[in-house]
Amino acid sequence: MQPFHPAFKERRDAPRFRSSLRAYLVSPDGRFLRGVAKNFSRSGVFLRTPLPAEATVGDPATIVFTLENGNIVRLLRYAVIVRRECHQGYGLEFGRSLWSTAILRHG
Repeated sequence: MQPFHPAFKERRDAPRFRSSLRAYLVSPDGRFLRGVAKNFSRSGVFLRTPLPAEATVGDPATIVFTLENGNIVRLLRYAVIVRRECHQGYGLEFGRSLWSTAILRHG
């Protein structure tokens, strides 16, 4: 993340929302990387990851958000493009919503 500086120009067209959701970045060949999605905006999200992955700028991928409420787990999938990478994670641009589903968790 770049520090605030008066000359720093914001790259996003939309305001971002500081929330955190568990998420997975899935490559077209099925490899996945677990992370925490932060700084949501209408156009994208930052995925903080513990380890670098093999995703590179320009790669298409899918991000899967997991929303949990008691025994219900909702999965939301969106097509994304990797727009930025750094040692902390990836800047992702949203494409379109692919699908969402709810799962009843036993336990």
